[in-house]
Amino acid sequence: MSILGKCPYCSGSVHSRKMTAQGKGIKLYSCENANKEYDESDAYVFTADSTCTFRVYSNTLLRFNKRSFGILEMKKLLQEGQIIVRLHGGKGSSEYFKYVIPDKEYGLSILWDEEVEEKSA
Repeated sequence: MSILGKCPYCSGSVHSRKMTAQGKGIKLYSCENANKEYDESDAYVFTADSTCTFRVYSNTLLRFNKRSFGILEMKKLLQEGQIIVRLHGGKGSSEYFKYVIPDKEYGLSILWDEEVEEKSA
């Protein structure tokens, strides 16, 4: 398991690991201090020894037609605190760029009100 960078909340190490969710292989980027397990009611909760909540699933932006949030994007986010991602409109028609930042509750947040300068590829 390689270290991708420092956690934006507690400065712990952020790791990537492969997992399966709803039958699809995805990556989970999580702080070494953010551990989850199933409790007696089958709820997926943070363990008693977790001191952080930073966890991002690679498919977190799927609803905006971005297939995967990659390792290089995560490394850049951890280094710079925000990155620009390419998203797509309904039915994959138009593409647009938005800033993404870490979010304590959801893992990532898209800054919808911030306009991104024209990105040159």
